[in-house]
Amino acid sequence: MSGGPESIWSWVFKFVNFFVLVGLLVKFAGKPLKDYLLTRHQTIKDKLEEAEKTYKEAEALKAEYEKKIAKLDEEIVAFKNKVMAEAEKEKKKILDDAAEFASKIKLQAKLTYEQEARDVMGKIKEEIAKKTIENAEKIVLDRITKKDHDRMVGEFIEKLRSMN
Repeated sequence: MSGGPESIWSWVFKFVNFFVLVGLLVKFAGKPLKDYLLTRHQTIKDKLEEAEKTYKEAEALKAEYEKKIAKLDEEIVAFKNKVMAEAEKEKKKILDDAAEFASKIKLQAKLTYEQEARDVMGKIKEEIAKKTIENAEKIVLDRITKKDHDRMVGEFIEKLRSMN
């Protein structure tokens, strides 16, 4: 342990140097360091406050969107019911229109049938009348002789003269 007092003085010298250095640093760099640390502290504090404010806004938005999402299911059900009601109404309208159109077609078909039946009946009656006249002419021509013809012409002339 030879060097005991030297090593104590060496330690004392090191401590004195350290304290002188700290003293010089405090004297020359103390105010700028203090200002820097205060500014840094204030900046960090402001950013924390801003982060807290942003966090609260985000929480509020989250709550708002959660409410909207909760209402979304209700809105979807309401929209689905509305669409189904409109589709049912449109279906009924289409079916009513189709029934009305079918009724009009049936009425038109009935009127056309009746007209066609009248036309056919008219043609049949015309044909019957034509055949009847042809048969009557044939019978009359077969049964009336020249003598009967002359007699009828004479009677007709007599009737004309008596009218005048």
